[in-house]
Amino acid sequence: MAKCETKTQCEVDVEDEHKRFMDRYAVLCTNDFSDPGDPSPKPMAALEGEASRDIEELTEQIHRCCSDKKWTSYQKRVACEQLVTLAVLSTQSIGLLAKEFPEPFREIAEELPEFPCLFPAHAEQLRSLQKIMWDEFKLGKRHPLKLRAAPGRKTFSPKTWANKLLLDLIQLVYAVGLEVHERDPGEKYYVSTAREVALHVPLTPQNGKRWLDAIWEVLLLQIPNPETNARLRQLVERPSLRAKRMRRDGTVGEKTQAHNSRASIKAKLGEYFARMLNDSTVHK
Repeated sequence: MAKCETKTQCEVDVEDEHKRFMDRYAVLCTNDFSDPGDPSPKPMAALEGEASRDIEELTEQIHRCCSDKKWTSYQKRVACEQLVTLAVLSTQSIGLLAKEFPEPFREIAEELPEFPCLFPAHAEQLRSLQKIMWDEFKLGKRHPLKLRAAPGRKTFSPKTWANKLLLDLIQLVYAVGLEVHERDPGEKYYVSTAREVALHVPLTPQNGKRWLDAIWEVLLLQIPNPETNARLRQLVERPSLRAKRMRRDGTVGEKTQAHNSRASIKAKLGEYFARMLNDSTVHK
């Protein structure tokens, strides 16, 4: 885990993490909320697990149905309607609970990049929905990335290729980190910045440098020689790189030039990355 500044702070962090775990376990594993008349009550954790598995199985069956040419277009529609009906029921349930208990749902929405809701066909209803999600539930306000711009300011554009690259690499950090952890849970054979960051380091401006190191690590897995990649080379000024560590005869060695290019590419990606991070993010 990330090193704490003092032993006291480290102990506080461990205690807070343990308390959150116990609080989560207590509410998800109790039968206190089950129907009193149910002869076989199940806690929320069990119900959620069963529902998730059922939805995954339903999705796979629908996919196989729609992929099979022997079924008609109408029959495939009937199959798809089953999942749509479940999604509508689930989303309507969220809406009803959110109206009655807005605070916990607002806390959830503030930290998410998206939130399940029924998309209306009528334009006026769409504007109303947007106002509810943005103004009342403050969707994405405390997400690690700056998805909501402050008044008079702009947020980053995911269409910019450098930003899109970083968004993909952030997801890859989580994927690589979890894969490495599953293969080597005891960290006996492989040291990975991606694993350390994905599992223990929240995505915040304060942890930007560590996250950039992990992003660079997974980028090198995809592009071993970034200094030769045409798109990445656009980020840096070639003449300025040649001025670094120049030989007496005015030339620069290939290894030195590659090192300079890599350092400049990483630094430029770091500038884009810093602009993407949200100052109001929270430790989830």
